[in-house]
Amino acid sequence: MSVRSLVARRLAQMPSVYAVSAAASVSRTVSRIGPVSFYSTNKTEKKTEKPQSILTDDLLAKAGFEDIPEKVEETENGASGESDGSSEQGPRRRRKRAQTSKDLKRERMANYFYLSTFAGAILGVGYLCRDWDSEEERKALEAQEVDNGYTPGLMYARLNKRLSSLFTFFSEPAFEDLLPPPAPEAYRRPLTLVLSLDDLLIHSNWDTKNGWRTAKRPGLDYFLGYLSQYYEIVIFGSNYQMYSEKTVLKLDPMHAYVSYALFREACRYKDGKLIKDLSLLNRDLGKTVIIDVEPESVSAQPENALIVKPWDGKSDDYLIQMIPFLEYLATQPVKDVRPILNSFSDKSNIVEEFAQRERKLREQWAHDHKRSDLPNAGDFIGKLLGLPTVRKEQKMPLDIIREHGQFQYEQMQKYMRENAQIFLEEEKKNKEEFGKVSLNQLLTEGAPKPEDIMKAQAERVKKEQEAAAAQ
Repeated sequence: MSVRSLVARRLAQMPSVYAVSAAASVSRTVSRIGPVSFYSTNKTEKKTEKPQSILTDDLLAKAGFEDIPEKVEETENGASGESDGSSEQGPRRRRKRAQTSKDLKRERMANYFYLSTFAGAILGVGYLCRDWDSEEERKALEAQEVDNGYTPGLMYARLNKRLSSLFTFFSEPAFEDLLPPPAPEAYRRPLTLVLSLDDLLIHSNWDTKNGWRTAKRPGLDYFLGYLSQYYEIVIFGSNYQMYSEKTVLKLDPMHAYVSYALFREACRYKDGKLIKDLSLLNRDLGKTVIIDVEPESVSAQPENALIVKPWDGKSDDYLIQMIPFLEYLATQPVKDVRPILNSFSDKSNIVEEFAQRERKLREQWAHDHKRSDLPNAGDFIGKLLGLPTVRKEQKMPLDIIREHGQFQYEQMQKYMRENAQIFLEEEKKNKEEFGKVSLNQLLTEGAPKPEDIMKAQAERVKKEQEAAAAQ
């Protein structure tokens, strides 16, 4: 510390009269001696004061911060602030930020929010624990074993059922009936055939050179065209509609074979598995058959399923080999197909097993209808008239059914070739009329019903006839 600063501090503590004379004397002495620096040997000398903040009490008050009592923070060695008797530093003080009226208002509103949330949660839990509103709600939530009542166990059971139903939106199909009601009995196919899409009808592969490539299984066109006269064919894919819809349209561009197409959105998601629930198809399970490559997909109705090996994209004729069994199943007067399907020991090898049964049936038919080699009256009369005698073997009913089915298939293909352009134009008009359905209508009303489509087509034909008559 310099002499000048030390003297200034001492003079500030003296009376004014003595301070003037002492200042004059010191100034003369300092002028003779010159600037001198020395160090004080007094250990109790106070340290230099720290810089003070420019935020004074007046500025804080003008800014809206009310003045509150200062909080004294004790030093580590006690409230006196002394450290081994060598320091005279006083207690350090810290100013706490004052709460304004806005802060108090925010705290009050937050407390109201917490209280209202807590009360709403209690009321919501109590509402979910209420008795069943109706028998339909009880059945919809699969809670037949949970009765009404206000015992803790029954209340918790109803709460659990209702809470679990809130999360089924992401694991259940959007509609309870995935297909419209079946056609009248006179126009209805005998059975419904549900076919998986991937690795059964098509196979997709990806490589770095060509990207995604999709192959159609050999014999698919004949398979769909031939069986469409016996079955209502429904394609049920495991991928999303945005990826598989165009593929289905290419398989049947004129909608002559495939009645409906369902995709991943119609599957149930349970325990990490995609399940194709046939009970949601709005069809009789006794007359429904599903062919799939994944056992997990048909775990809901395994008795209706035929599990086959996935197709790897190589050329084969497996679809053609399945036609005889499926044709036989559809042409027999059966009320329930499940006992017939379960009669096979290995349904994954049903083609070979049915071929063995058919061979035994033919042997039995040949034995029962064996013709005698002895001449009969018809042969004798034919010889007298000079007519050739030709003995024809009696055909099995199964052969007659196949001949009739093949004839119907050929006639249908001929008709489609002759009217292909008309069908494509009709399909284009249907897309223009029913392709502008909004998402809200699909979620609330569902897809257009066949009756609505037929009505719209009839109205369009009437308008075209009136326009033609006017010209």
